[in-house]
Amino acid sequence: MDRAATSPSPNRPPLRAALRRAMAAGLAAAFVAACFWLLPPLQLLEESSRDALTIRSTPEERVPGVVVVDISEESLKKIGMWPWSRARMADLIEELLGPLGAKGVALDMVLPEPADTAGDARLASLAQNAPLALAQVLDFVDRGSGIAIGTLSGGTPAGNTSNSIPRATGYVANNARLRDARCVGHISVRPDADGVVRRILLHAQVQGHVYPTLALAMMQCVDPRAAERALKGLGTHGHEVWRVPFRLAVPSFFTLPAEAVLQGQVDPAVVRGRYVLIGSSAVGLSDYVATPVEPVTAGVLVHAQVLAELLHALDDPRVGGWRVDAQLLSVLAAVSGIVALAAAFAWSMAAGVPLLLLLCGVWLALCAASFGAGSAPAVLPPLSAFITFASAWLALDLAEARRTSRRILGTLAHYVAEPVLRLLVRQGLENTLTPSRKEITVLVADMAGYTRLTAESGLEHSARLTTEFLEAITKPVLRSGGTLDRYTGDGLIAFWGAPLDRHDHATGAWRTALEMLDALAVLNALRASRGEKPIGMRIGIEAGEALVGDLGSSSRSVYTAVGTCINLASRLQELAREMQEPLIVGPQARVGIDAMLRSLGPVTLRGLTQPIEVFGLPEPKTSGTPAPQPAAVQHDVF
Repeated sequence: MDRAATSPSPNRPPLRAALRRAMAAGLAAAFVAACFWLLPPLQLLEESSRDALTIRSTPEERVPGVVVVDISEESLKKIGMWPWSRARMADLIEELLGPLGAKGVALDMVLPEPADTAGDARLASLAQNAPLALAQVLDFVDRGSGIAIGTLSGGTPAGNTSNSIPRATGYVANNARLRDARCVGHISVRPDADGVVRRILLHAQVQGHVYPTLALAMMQCVDPRAAERALKGLGTHGHEVWRVPFRLAVPSFFTLPAEAVLQGQVDPAVVRGRYVLIGSSAVGLSDYVATPVEPVTAGVLVHAQVLAELLHALDDPRVGGWRVDAQLLSVLAAVSGIVALAAAFAWSMAAGVPLLLLLCGVWLALCAASFGAGSAPAVLPPLSAFITFASAWLALDLAEARRTSRRILGTLAHYVAEPVLRLLVRQGLENTLTPSRKEITVLVADMAGYTRLTAESGLEHSARLTTEFLEAITKPVLRSGGTLDRYTGDGLIAFWGAPLDRHDHATGAWRTALEMLDALAVLNALRASRGEKPIGMRIGIEAGEALVGDLGSSSRSVYTAVGTCINLASRLQELAREMQEPLIVGPQARVGIDAMLRSLGPVTLRGLTQPIEVFGLPEPKTSGTPAPQPAAVQHDVF
């Protein structure tokens, strides 16, 4: 069985096949990775993966530079129910900025309605002269007619460079008495589709003015240059929508109850030189949101996270320096990983799969570490690219293996009967085709007078003669479960006992020989009806031990048998011509044949030093009904 068809074609070397596989798998990986940037459901999955990989930390000491003053339920019980008077709010802010020495204060609440005149005046004075940042809410929903509550204040005029800054359709601002406030920031949030707040707008604009987010507004109010350096340190590269890392757990922030500040019960060392955010956790007063840190979080803690990141960016020595864009890093990582995977898979599957697992683990670890540092590379696009590339490669490799298997099975089907082929597949072709020594019986058949017959006819007639003859004698071989070794031009060589072991291999060869002679008789009847001469056949059969298996070189291999019995069967086939016998059986095959054979006496074959006894078809019975003889025996063309 020639297996050259299963070897790599000279026109399709392994390298070219690997490149084709890499290109197809790479395109699939790029498509899947791109889907994470284009499809909203996959974007939410990406966001959730980032949330899970972000390393939360709770420093032993509270976050330096940030203090939260909480108007809690306990504060309302002790000081009085909301709304508090503006004078009390002014007392709270003055206590923080004065005796306690806060660097700056931000008020995370909007006061759209005027209240007690004296208190509003004090707040207005603080907003104009002290490092106090007020808040206002911006609305980005297109409602037809925009919301306009209160009086806008602060902000910077929007110039030509503000086209990238999100534009609000409405607002809820403070009352007119605070219109001269110097520092005003927005406290608008836009949750993702799953309701979780992960991003803030660093700047937003409304009615021709630009407003920073509240934490940034407070920093600008205290030190504009420091605020500018901190903003650069975030590495947003001009993008106004910024993903807050949320790497600090809620207990990381030093929180003071508002009543303790008003009652003078706070150590100045806790507040001095720090930024203070005033907000509320009281039910009904606070704007609760869902964040990656907590499913329900007071809005002031979102601004605390932003403020902590700004201060961290300000202290980071990389501020103002070169930073790698997180998305570019993700793309480079995916491309580098895919190139490495392609090389590994082209080498072997045993190298590719471990490398895939290693790449996935390393990338997840890098993402976790980078999120802890405040950057935000994509998690799932590179990861999905690795997995898709490997899966596509494996699928293509499996498809190629199946095609190769089908080619092998298709080749085997020409040489082995279908039941034998199914059994070979169940046992495993690799083990079955491994060379081994087996006891087999070999049959060599040849057309008698082939040279003379073809010399008397044309090429087309010779081709038909050969095809019809080989077709007639091949079918009995496959029906009996024999293995067709090869064609010899005008004949064939077949054997029994391999690749599947069988104890009756000699009987199988004998019965096949009789069927061949019957098939030849049928063919001769057909030829006679066409006015053509009959043809004869010579068959030699011998048994013995042979080396059977897939033999050859790396470029071409053949499933065949090698041994003395093959040569002896061929010599017996040649002897049949001299002895005018259609079939001759050697002594080793005679032992296993369950039939009465006629002895033809001892003969000396080429290559043997001692004569051997050979056998032919049995003699016809002398009485009763004659034993049936194949029609081909009566032909005298040898």
